[in-house]
Amino acid sequence: MDPALVTRHHVSEPDEAPACAPQPLAFLLTAYRILGQSLSLHRSARAAIRLPVPALAEAAALILVVGPQRAHWWTTDGRAAVTGAERMPVRSADAPPDGLPDWIQAALTVADGPWVRPVRSGRWVLPDGAEHDGHGVVVRLPCDHLCQGVLVLLRDADRPAFDDADRSLAVQYAEPVGRAVTAALLYRDQVQVADALRAALRPAPLPSVAGLDMATAYRPAREAMHVSGDIVHVEPLAAGGVLCIVGDVCGKGVDAAVAGGLLRQSMLILCRVTGQPLDILAVLNDASFDTGSAAATQFTTVVVGSVRATPGGGALLRLAAGGHLPPLVVRRTGEVEAVHIGGMMLGADVPGKFAEAVVWLAPGETCVLYTDGVTEAREPAGEMFGPDRLAALLTGHADAPAAVVAERIEQRVVDWLAGAHHDDIAVLVVRALPAGPLRGGAR
Repeated sequence: MDPALVTRHHVSEPDEAPACAPQPLAFLLTAYRILGQSLSLHRSARAAIRLPVPALAEAAALILVVGPQRAHWWTTDGRAAVTGAERMPVRSADAPPDGLPDWIQAALTVADGPWVRPVRSGRWVLPDGAEHDGHGVVVRLPCDHLCQGVLVLLRDADRPAFDDADRSLAVQYAEPVGRAVTAALLYRDQVQVADALRAALRPAPLPSVAGLDMATAYRPAREAMHVSGDIVHVEPLAAGGVLCIVGDVCGKGVDAAVAGGLLRQSMLILCRVTGQPLDILAVLNDASFDTGSAAATQFTTVVVGSVRATPGGGALLRLAAGGHLPPLVVRRTGEVEAVHIGGMMLGADVPGKFAEAVVWLAPGETCVLYTDGVTEAREPAGEMFGPDRLAALLTGHADAPAAVVAERIEQRVVDWLAGAHHDDIAVLVVRALPAGPLRGGAR
């Protein structure tokens, strides 16, 4: 780039600058108000290049380089503005940084302090390929820790050049633009992290296992960013059958969800070493307990079970529990039996004391594992859903497939809540099928 193109121009910091005239002050107040309304990067960028046209320039461009291979740009031209309800058109795209015009690439390489640089008269190519015949300024944005960014303001050739007051106003305007860009980029990063976290922590699809019909219901607390501290997972065993875990990590939101995810990953490893639920609980407890800091211990109630279909139909469940709610067994008669196992929650002591129970399901019978988000759900007046309503619901669906039972539990609880806040909800339904080919389905 020709050294004569731009020259460094010192502009006093805002607190050193003289008081703005009413018109510049009104412009800046409007800019702060409008640019503070959205966390959308695209919406903020469009507003950032529309606001200074035509007050400061006939054409404006915003260019952000957010990585070695990624740049975003937005341009608008006041001369292309249309009348009526439509607004000034904005063109935008992503491009590799080396695909930007040379003079903009050069402006982006400056990395020290806030600055404004005048652009001499000429024909300047903008990122969208359009040429502007005129002069203007390039202002660096104060968002260097997230990206390199510049705001380009170009005037027509017959309009006066930017004077000191114009350049000062341009630098002051870059402040709300930089704030809006920074907030939007941070929000976008947080959304991407949250989406990745939700995808990683949601229950995995259930395996298809001959002789078993399984389904889950999973609903995080409404205020918990759509991630849950409840655990529900089923993993096939190499020797046949499955290992399942249903648990409830104390707390809600990201911390509880991460702790639950770690427990689930630990179980995935352990099930390759042993299929014994009691042994798995003991190891999980050792991993949960922090002898150095009680505050750092992650308390969890949990049921770990191995489930195997038997050759003549039906299924055998070996369930080990640590302080969790009793599983419910639905017999073919509609009778509901609570399996009180006992045991202490994970993280309470080392070594932990856990209990185990063996449950036999005849063909057509069902076992339901659930978290307290089901039974402790409260309707707006404060009454809990409770174990009796859950048992009555299961009695009424004794012959239903697992997917229907899981869906009915979730829907009945949601109806009971009537929009009230609730705890995380997780349900696993295991139904034994008659001997023969796989029937039923997993949800």
